[in-house]
Amino acid sequence: MKVEVKELNNVKVVKLIGQVRISTQNEFKDLLDNLVKESAGQIVIVNMEGIIYMNSIGLGIIIDTYKKFKEMSGRMVLCNLLPEIMNLFEVTRLNRFIEIYGNESEALKKVTA
Repeated sequence: MKVEVKELNNVKVVKLIGQVRISTQNEFKDLLDNLVKESAGQIVIVNMEGIIYMNSIGLGIIIDTYKKFKEMSGRMVLCNLLPEIMNLFEVTRLNRFIEIYGNESEALKKVTA
């Protein structure tokens, strides 16, 4: 899994590239756990444009990370989900409590408004 990090308007933007499956889910969890530690109390946009596959464990890891951000007075939003992955969020109704935006600029606009 690859990670690209940049900062725009005091918001950390993390672009993830790869697949979340059994062989990579521990790496994905460690990556998001480190993101919480490094960004406690901040706003983070997770750009998932490069995530081409995600299993149900990946969804659980995102939920766990989202909760940790809230507990630490931070905010995590997602953007650029591929249709198949967005469908997972819709079917499980996770899109009702996790902020998801169509693209990075839309997410940035919403979190800095």
